[in-house]
Amino acid sequence: MDIYLNGWLNTGLLLLDILIIAILIPTVVSQRRESGATLAWMLVIVLLPFIGLLGFWLFGVTPLYFRRRKRRKAEEKLAPALERVQSYLPTDPQIEGLSPSLLVLLDRLDETGPVSGNAVEIMRDGGQVFDALESAFDAATQHIHLLYYIWEADFTGERLRDALIRAVQRGVKVRLLLDDVGSRQATPRFFTPLTVAGGRVERFLRVNVLSRHLNLNNRNHRKVVVVDGCVAFTGGMNVGDVYAGRGEPWQDIHARLQGPVVSALQEVFCQDWFHVTGKNLVSDAYFPVIAAQGHIHAQFLASGPVDARWQTIYTVLFAAMNLASQRIWIETPYFVPDRPLLMSLQTAALRGVDVRLLLPGRSDHLLVLYAGRSFIDDLLAAGVRVFELYSAMPHAKAVIIDSSFATLGSANMDQRSFRLNFEGNVFFYGAEIAGKLGEDFLALCATAKEVTENGRDKVGKMHRLAENAARILAPLL
Repeated sequence: MDIYLNGWLNTGLLLLDILIIAILIPTVVSQRRESGATLAWMLVIVLLPFIGLLGFWLFGVTPLYFRRRKRRKAEEKLAPALERVQSYLPTDPQIEGLSPSLLVLLDRLDETGPVSGNAVEIMRDGGQVFDALESAFDAATQHIHLLYYIWEADFTGERLRDALIRAVQRGVKVRLLLDDVGSRQATPRFFTPLTVAGGRVERFLRVNVLSRHLNLNNRNHRKVVVVDGCVAFTGGMNVGDVYAGRGEPWQDIHARLQGPVVSALQEVFCQDWFHVTGKNLVSDAYFPVIAAQGHIHAQFLASGPVDARWQTIYTVLFAAMNLASQRIWIETPYFVPDRPLLMSLQTAALRGVDVRLLLPGRSDHLLVLYAGRSFIDDLLAAGVRVFELYSAMPHAKAVIIDSSFATLGSANMDQRSFRLNFEGNVFFYGAEIAGKLGEDFLALCATAKEVTENGRDKVGKMHRLAENAARILAPLL
């Protein structure tokens, strides 16, 4: 009897496998993803149907069409007011050291291009960043707008929350937008003192366990703070003890911005706030005319899966890399390039450009670490220099190209940042910031271990197997 039961059970499981494959494969193909991602999903579904079903249900099914339509309608409603309040922005048709063709691209991507008159403070120390944030909150007189992927319910999270409460009690309007996945630990109860005081706390793309779409993809990975419309902060740091330097070593980067570029960060916050709440914040109260505060040319670019036709951050980086003549230095915690980006780095190195990568020697995402390492042999063969940092986790996302191009922000060098998440990077044009970030990069490389072809030859078979297995999933990471 048991033999017959087992036979029926095995037959039923086989038929269920075939049914899963028959339903999911056409669904994957119909989504018109990148070919690598499509093939990766198909491989997982065919080899591991039940795991593939669960994974695709959690991460692969995204109603992008409806989100795109909703997002575009929101942006269309805001566009006239944004055009009016930002008509004063001081643009510059020429920037020394920057390719004219790259300038044309920058202008077309956001219809504004780089703006001049900005003051920039680059901060690498987490304690310095959170001191500056708290000081800015305490000095605020009108409003504080915050957009974060992660807000931890720890000492640092409480510190900033309490600073916001003090601001609300002075009559400052506080609006906090959190990603619902990244900030799950900071529950509504944690923010109750802020909301009771009069602050607003909203969640971006709430996770709905009762829905067929859990919304685990398309997360808002941006880190944006705007105070009184004239001071802004952005970079790679979320809110938490690890970013503030309390606990394990963590290397990150943030920027304090003053000047006309602040309006671009305010615009992104207003778009995301409108998308979530339906409340239009675009007015002169939140977009004051900002006088020149310095001489830095800067541009804040946002990208996301439903924002626009072009993958803005990826497009600018790809174009700048292909135009590079001196150097391409990249600092990133998660490096999983697609084929075009990999080839861009290889060909740059082959034509004599100084290409260097600063990557983690250990990571909080092991699968991503191994997937990234699987590309190192290809890069070393072309002449790319690779450094791995073991003394701390390098969480900064920074790129320096030639002498006049630099960027920092939330976007990692992986396909999740470039295609699936909502990201924001500030780009700097001119020698000053590129020089500063370049000095920081060299100092970090001096404390890191350089990866060599000889060293890679000694990597064990099991590590090679892990790297190669992880690379299969690279289009999904």
